[in-house]
Amino acid sequence: MKHLLLLALSAALAGSLPAQAASVTPYGSGCTFLGQPLAIGATGLPQLGSTCTLTYTGPNLNTQLSTQPFLGLGLQATNLPIPPSILWQQPPNCTQWIVPDVLLAMPPSTTGGYVDQVAIVVPNSPGLIGFSFVAQWLVIVIQCGFVPPCTFDAVPTSDALQLTIGL
Repeated sequence: MKHLLLLALSAALAGSLPAQAASVTPYGSGCTFLGQPLAIGATGLPQLGSTCTLTYTGPNLNTQLSTQPFLGLGLQATNLPIPPSILWQQPPNCTQWIVPDVLLAMPPSTTGGYVDQVAIVVPNSPGLIGFSFVAQWLVIVIQCGFVPPCTFDAVPTSDALQLTIGL
């Protein structure tokens, strides 16, 4: 996947980083949309030769109101509040916690809604030890009526994670 290539390239350019334990550290807070708080989670740690799964919790609809999750991955954290006046249904207290270098759109799920997790396979490459990256979910909200046009109505966001690859 694109993000694994980005991880490998960044680690190679950064040179050898000190050995350390793998970690997943949450920060920030998600906002609430349709009465559901958005959240990012992780199953497993980003250890060499293993898989760490990033999970999405929040509105997940593929109907006339579509709430499609996108996973943002980046190398840098930020703190950019999203003003509620920016879009018609934009909820308050949403924040962009990362500078995304990669956005992965989740495809429709066979069980309804959209896929709500992404497995990140960490190569067994010692040069990645100590490499750190950030992750956050954002949701693109599209409202369609019985006749076109559909409208882009909100961009709610989850909290974020800082992940460090280790042993």
